[in-house]
Amino acid sequence: MCRRRRGTFRVAGIGIFASLLLAGCSSGTNAPLKASNERRGEYPAPKASPDFEHLSQRKSANISAGGLEAPETGSSLGGNLLVNGDFARGLEGWHASARCFRPDSATRAPNGKPSLKIENPDSCGPFAKVAVNKFVAPPGVYSIGGEIKTPDLAEPRRLVVGAGMDLFTACETEVVNGTADWQQLVGKHCIVAPGTHAPFQLAINGETSGSAWFANMYVRREIAPLVRIFMLYPNYRGYLFADQPQQVRAAVTLNPGPDLRRQDLVFRLEAMRTDSGAKTDHTYKSPADDFTATLDFGPLPAGVYQVRATLLGSDGKVLFEQPPYRVVKLDSKPGVLLKAWIDPDNLAHFIDGNPHFVLGIYDTTGWSYAPASFVKGLAAIRKAPINMIINYFLSNAPTPAVTAYTTAMKQFGITFLPDVSGFHTGSSAFPTGIANEFGTDDPDQLITDYVSTFTSDRAVVGYYVQDEPAITAQPETFHQYSVIKAADPSGFNLAVLDRPLDVPFWKDAVDVVGVDPYPVWLPVGNYIAEVGDWTRMAVQAVHASRPVWTVIQFFQADSVSSWPTEQQLHDMSWMAIAEGANGVFYWSHGIRALGWVRNPAEKAALWGLLVRVTNEIKDLEPVLLRPDTQVLTAQPSQDIVTREKTGEDGVRYVIAYNHGSDAAPARFVLRSPAQSVTIRRGMVKVEIKDGYTFEDKFDGYEAKVYEIR
Repeated sequence: MCRRRRGTFRVAGIGIFASLLLAGCSSGTNAPLKASNERRGEYPAPKASPDFEHLSQRKSANISAGGLEAPETGSSLGGNLLVNGDFARGLEGWHASARCFRPDSATRAPNGKPSLKIENPDSCGPFAKVAVNKFVAPPGVYSIGGEIKTPDLAEPRRLVVGAGMDLFTACETEVVNGTADWQQLVGKHCIVAPGTHAPFQLAINGETSGSAWFANMYVRREIAPLVRIFMLYPNYRGYLFADQPQQVRAAVTLNPGPDLRRQDLVFRLEAMRTDSGAKTDHTYKSPADDFTATLDFGPLPAGVYQVRATLLGSDGKVLFEQPPYRVVKLDSKPGVLLKAWIDPDNLAHFIDGNPHFVLGIYDTTGWSYAPASFVKGLAAIRKAPINMIINYFLSNAPTPAVTAYTTAMKQFGITFLPDVSGFHTGSSAFPTGIANEFGTDDPDQLITDYVSTFTSDRAVVGYYVQDEPAITAQPETFHQYSVIKAADPSGFNLAVLDRPLDVPFWKDAVDVVGVDPYPVWLPVGNYIAEVGDWTRMAVQAVHASRPVWTVIQFFQADSVSSWPTEQQLHDMSWMAIAEGANGVFYWSHGIRALGWVRNPAEKAALWGLLVRVTNEIKDLEPVLLRPDTQVLTAQPSQDIVTREKTGEDGVRYVIAYNHGSDAAPARFVLRSPAQSVTIRRGMVKVEIKDGYTFEDKFDGYEAKVYEIR
């Protein structure tokens, strides 16, 4: 069932794309095309706290960061699965929604193959035109693409287009504008989820005139490499600090296929010091398809190591090797060298060197060179216990303006993630102002100069590197990550994804993965548990070995929908935490959200909702920072999801939410007796029976936190 509806957003230019769609989730020939990012509009161009001042005296770390050293060897591609993908047999195997599609043997692709022409689509009605192939992709991972030429398409006005597809499985190529030459359409890592089937379609916006040609379209299954590994620990930039565990762990996945006998295979994990050649290794004979490989770094001296994963045959011949991870073993503790870091429990350390549960918000402001100009706005935000901000409108601000902003933040205990998602060649958001400031438009030099400016600023705790990116942006983000780590070995690179099934391809390209499910789109019937689903998918994709921060909807989607209620904000926040989120952000305090609410009373009331919800989370922060424990003997009921904690004082907590839309009863059975149970919201007492059992009822999607004494 299609539950996700993000609405339509304005996109300039004519859009043509190829896609894999979840069967039954598009709106047929009326389906809108790819959505732009609703969060971005046009960019307009006091005394610090003792904690910040104390920490700012520390020198920048003279260390190098680790992590995956080169892009993972990816999948190979199988044969083309489309029926008549090269149009050699005309429209055989294709169903066109409009008469505008027709074979064109006169216009040939560069390889001499015929093409499919769409001519004057505006004559076929106002909606998107699609041609669907007979092939329907079963669950798996695919690459899609082909060739396209759009020399003379025109549009009468700026179009309103969007994506009305289920983003769990949808995959598109880039939207293409007019071009006289043939060019490639490419979409990678198109995931068809279990239990679904996805047809392939070509589409073009309605209300355009002129002609376009498609040729050599394909859908190819991505065949996994023989070995995939993922460094479970160290879980932050390859650092092994003296006060942290010294056993390196890697998740290993083998895909030997029918041509290799498992009993003939040997997997080897090896660590070698880059300067001296000192090494250790561990071999696994007849390895399983999925297992955890380990190396003990305890006896090894401090230094920089390459950790390599190799698959060998019984004769010792190397069958496959993935690029190495870089592990940096240090004799010191992280707080001595780094201003911000992730610990082995995926908790973020910043501000005072201690771990914090991230409570972040997006904002949009003008910029100034005077810290005082930011104080009023930050003071209003700090009514909620916000400790981290992302501000799109400072993306192109001069660095002294950013310093003024962070100077003002320090008195409020707030930190900043500058947005560098546009620091790439060809990006429409390339920061020309910053490029002029540093005298370079080379993206590597620019990001190096920019990051180096803030290495000693304790309020700059990392960078916001991608906002709802296409999967095609992963390689450049991975490269940028290496450049940022070289300029500043501390901090958090955050990318927020709107397709949770893409997370496995991003897990080595950033420090923190975020997801932004925004489920409140309809007056009623919204699938609020999407927040829990996306968070859980992200946590599973990173093997619970990287932080996941969930972005919670704090905006009115469109005129049909409404602002999330306080109950919905509460439920969405706590269901993310129940599913393993190490932090939550809220979108947004700025434009297209709270910043567009003109009525002062309404604005204050809406902000009050978030203030109350975030203070509830902040009150429980010491507990959220502690390890999960087993409090219950079993799941309370089929639809109730729980996460269980024990405070330092021995008080137990159960964070629970109803994954279903219907009211559901729940029966909680404790592992050890208790005297009282209290629902923290409203401090409502719940009767406990025999010291072990209590019962409660949840409304649809409702979340509760129980305090058990």
